[in-house]
Amino acid sequence: MIPLASLVLTFAIFWHPAVEARVLRNAISELPPIAEHAKTARYIIHNADWVAVGTLSVREDMKGDPFVSLKSISDGPASNSSGIPYLYMTDMDITAIDILANNKVTILASLAQSNYCQEKSYDPQDPRCAKVMLSGTVEKVNKSTEEHEFAKKALFERHPPMKYWPANHGFYVAKVKPTQILLLNNFGGLVTVNVQDYLSASL
Repeated sequence: MIPLASLVLTFAIFWHPAVEARVLRNAISELPPIAEHAKTARYIIHNADWVAVGTLSVREDMKGDPFVSLKSISDGPASNSSGIPYLYMTDMDITAIDILANNKVTILASLAQSNYCQEKSYDPQDPRCAKVMLSGTVEKVNKSTEEHEFAKKALFERHPPMKYWPANHGFYVAKVKPTQILLLNNFGGLVTVNVQDYLSASL
């Protein structure tokens, strides 16, 4: 049975009367060359509005089993990619509950959510429809830091309805601190991207 709090949260987020209309971003700038793996991984994360988040469930009916959910992200404003995926979370959320028990996650972002793959006639599973799997730990961002202001502003610019999410749900800014990055952007299998190369890449 789904907890009442989760139902209330879902209703509040998607049906709040003050939520602004949002135009989905489909325009996508030039994709980096195939061989520039770190830059391509950064490019995918920066252009992603959302990611799939994999956790290990703590629910009684599936304890220890893999669980996946969708979370909105931003790594910075359009002109300032940081490479760090930021999230706006509440501990009432089922994924956050998993993370409180084990903060290791893997997120997946794909250009399939843009119009790039469609224009190329690439199926989302086609390796050329580039995707990145970023593993790491989820950490709260300290409210007193410049990073918090940067991340919150970036999230609200990318996802305007977040500004109206219920204050009494305890939303906070969190980030995925990468420890391993895998990229699939061509035939031939996954490529391991060095984390420091990824973070130092510029778009």
